[in-house]
Amino acid sequence: MSRKLLLPAIFAALAVLAFTKAQQDTVQGDFSFGGGPLPSAITERIRAKSVLPPEAEGNFPGKWINGDDCDNEPPIQVHAYNEDFYILRQSKCEIFEAPFMFLIFGEDTALLMDTGALNTTPVRQIVDGVISDWLAAKGRRSIDLIVAHTHGHFDHVQGDGQFPASPYVVQIVDAAIGEALPFWGLEDYPLDVSTIDLGGRVLDVIGTPGHHPVSVTLYDRRTQILMTGDIVYPGHLFVFSQPQWQDFRKSLRRLTLFAAANPVTWVLGCHIETSEDPFGSFAYGTTVHPNEHRLQFKPTILSTIYDAANSFLASPQCTIFEEFVIHPVYLCGIGWNG
Repeated sequence: MSRKLLLPAIFAALAVLAFTKAQQDTVQGDFSFGGGPLPSAITERIRAKSVLPPEAEGNFPGKWINGDDCDNEPPIQVHAYNEDFYILRQSKCEIFEAPFMFLIFGEDTALLMDTGALNTTPVRQIVDGVISDWLAAKGRRSIDLIVAHTHGHFDHVQGDGQFPASPYVVQIVDAAIGEALPFWGLEDYPLDVSTIDLGGRVLDVIGTPGHHPVSVTLYDRRTQILMTGDIVYPGHLFVFSQPQWQDFRKSLRRLTLFAAANPVTWVLGCHIETSEDPFGSFAYGTTVHPNEHRLQFKPTILSTIYDAANSFLASPQCTIFEEFVIHPVYLCGIGWNG
């Protein structure tokens, strides 16, 4: 190799090593620290990282099914964010929870995150149909499907029993701690960050308890989407006990630091429970969501929610914020709405 080519190669390698070390120092070194305000520079780093273009972009629908037309709403709305990333929403006409699910395709494996809130909704047939169409478009005959979960609450696991009948399924990962954490490769949960490779598509896995004891957030490097389950979304951020409140704050801090170290295009949770009107929240159990908030958050929402939670320290209050609700259920009950 000539000297002209050698020097740029060395500098490039050093830059990669420096970035990797900085990323490890930021993410791993600070993940165990659970309290205290974050420097204002963190938000600026998140904002700067978010402008880096992803390998694969996508789009969102103009409107999600929201319970306002039950004569015509399908049981599940399927939206192709792009050709390899699908977002599914269960109808509020079937159940008010109306959770979102995510189907992500790699070269070797497709991953379905969550199976919905009713065992009678034909989620398996719908997912099988999406996979069949994907295979046809790619000129392929088969792909393995793994079914896993953001966490184990009922509204995310009810369709599990349908999937043994799928011709594509190779594994259904139980949401319980004994199976979920080994599958994700989280050996020091929730402090470590692991990865799962779908074949040319790597997802980072972050432990994020607080809403549920065994909860994970996935980061798709290809789209730069952070899938946060029920710990961050435009709605009621339910925390069910005082110990979980501390976990909630720590998880928000880890997510904020992760977004400062990695480019994040969008943050996607599993529900919508607010309207586009500032401070407009829908009570738990509401069956129609007029003027519903968009699903996607910009990544700076992570530091916004963390700052809100951290402002309470160990004494949270049920509080409606502009785009989300801090909702410690053990203090005000699950039906509280201001």
